[in-house]
Amino acid sequence: MAERSRSQHPPAKPLANVLLQNITKVFPQVGPAQKTSDQQKTDPSGHSADKANMLEAGAPGVSVLKNINLTIADGEFMVLVGPSGCGKSTLLRIISGLETLTSGNIQIGDRTISHLPPKQRDIAMVFQSYALYPHLTVYDNLAFGLRRAQPVNAPDESLPKSNWFDSGLVGLTRSLPAPLQYQSQTEKAIAERVRTVATMLQIEPLLNRLPKQLSGGQKQRVALGRAMARNPQVFLMDEPLSNLDAKLRTETRAQIVSLQRQLGTTTIYVTHDQTEAMTMGDRIAVMNQGILQQVAPPLELYRHPANRFVAAFIGSPPMNFLSVTVKPVEGNFQLVHPAFSLALPSSWQSAIAPHSDQPLILGIRPEHIRLDHTPSSFPATITQFEALGSETFVKATLTATTDTDAHIQIRLPAEHPTATGDTLTITFPPEKIHLFDTTTEAAISLPANL
Repeated sequence: MAERSRSQHPPAKPLANVLLQNITKVFPQVGPAQKTSDQQKTDPSGHSADKANMLEAGAPGVSVLKNINLTIADGEFMVLVGPSGCGKSTLLRIISGLETLTSGNIQIGDRTISHLPPKQRDIAMVFQSYALYPHLTVYDNLAFGLRRAQPVNAPDESLPKSNWFDSGLVGLTRSLPAPLQYQSQTEKAIAERVRTVATMLQIEPLLNRLPKQLSGGQKQRVALGRAMARNPQVFLMDEPLSNLDAKLRTETRAQIVSLQRQLGTTTIYVTHDQTEAMTMGDRIAVMNQGILQQVAPPLELYRHPANRFVAAFIGSPPMNFLSVTVKPVEGNFQLVHPAFSLALPSSWQSAIAPHSDQPLILGIRPEHIRLDHTPSSFPATITQFEALGSETFVKATLTATTDTDAHIQIRLPAEHPTATGDTLTITFPPEKIHLFDTTTEAAISLPANL
């Protein structure tokens, strides 16, 4: 992970490495006979107030997180990525304290926070819906968390401690014209912090506006600023860019990464967009059905996926998968498909030997398929194409077979002439292929130079 610059504000804080140990979450499954009584026991968010009792009584439940173990380094930008319903947002809410865990332990630095209320965890969260206070100006939205913070809950040595008398005068005079407002030392420090954050986010001209007077991108920057102003140990971000258009999403994505590097604050970012994950994270944790599939830097995930799910999820367009059989030929092994045979290099031989005469899943990315006329090449017929200007993606059928498994995507140079029905002569470079077990879907060891 790149070294972070910590010379800018806010002041240095204790180490904020995050340790998640055996985190599980089970939501109780409410039966028809229980619904009427349980619906009367809900908190304002709609969650059942009697979940713990139902679990203790042995009621069946839905397991949404299963033994999550993850260590996030101090200052690291960790991205949780996966399809909808995989448990990533639930994990974020558990870390923040908005959701209770069923079992496990959460630690930030040297503090165990598993059973602390949200306000005592020294965490700031940016929500998908922005969650701005509609009746407060941008300035007051940014200052809200600082004014609410108590030394025992969220220690911040950069802000002078305020007594009840000063706080009361500040509150009573806040609605008066600026010359008549009482400014305590704490309020002056808050004003300085707010303006510093507003300058970093380029929202200084918006400080006197209400949220309804802001665009989507401006609201998002205010939500980020509110989290930054609190100078927490950890930032949590739950799909904060999903409501923005494509151009603004790209701009804001770069801005978030830049700000996080300036601040050096440990950040856990949730998204379902693998492009966001690849471009933002120091490391990425891929989740599926409540289970961590792989945790690695972006290029490691791309080059060495741990299983078929990761291989399919990381990369756009997704990896092609074909069913092949391992056949020994003259002392070496080949991958045999009805449309082609592919001789494997020596680096694969020992890993493939236990799978002789058995089926495997071959994976090849669209960008790694070559147009080539060699003894190992084979034909593919274009059935559909998308010309994007800088490149063209085609869908093709391997013409030597009628198997339904024989459809692939190929990335072509923009200048290559393309028409439906054309035949391409292609080859799969052996150093770019991936192989997966048909039963476990785990990756078989890959060449060292992949």
